[in-house]
Amino acid sequence: MKVQAILEFDLEDWEGVPVVDRETLDLAAEDTDHAIRSRLMGEGFLDADALVRTWTLRVSIRDGPSEPDPPD
Repeated sequence: MKVQAILEFDLEDWEGVPVVDRETLDLAAEDTDHAIRSRLMGEGFLDADALVRTWTLRVSIRDGPSEPDPPD
């Protein structure tokens, strides 16, 4: 049996303006991935009688600006 958890959030600056800068969105995705991997899965969060043996984490940006074109 599997458990699926999906975390989806909108990113805003301190004034409540949506963040649309691709670099900031990429950094937020990386930080989210790191936080989940190191804290939630690394430190453990379940009772002693439950163990997560295999898990997959997928972090992506949806509805954000497209990838920048590579430099020439």
